[in-house]
Amino acid sequence: MRVNVKELDKILRDWGKFWASRESLQGYASTSVTERCCQVLRTGIWASSDKHLFSHQADQVFVPDWVKHVDECVSKLEDVNLSRRLVAAQVQRAAINRQYIKQERVSGFQKVALLHAKSQLLALF
Repeated sequence: MRVNVKELDKILRDWGKFWASRESLQGYASTSVTERCCQVLRTGIWASSDKHLFSHQADQVFVPDWVKHVDECVSKLEDVNLSRRLVAAQVQRAAINRQYIKQERVSGFQKVALLHAKSQLLALF
């Protein structure tokens, strides 16, 4: 399936809204389940407030296939050399995260990184 720039932007907006809603609605436990279980075994105290740790695991979040596809494409981003300046894949992913998940404006070098990321994503879709 080939997409154009406008379609890619809509896909990324929807993808960002999906992940933003998962972060804001469910949140993630600050203590890992393993650590919490160790604390329960050490102290013998099981608080009812601890039960949420088992339902807020990142691996228990349902992720639709189209979101998985976008995740895979974003993870495949490569470094780009731009007139002796490296646009690292990590910077491109950070720009995508900031623009579409955090819904913040990108500017300067991050905007350049975002444009390069989008051009690579167009080739991957």
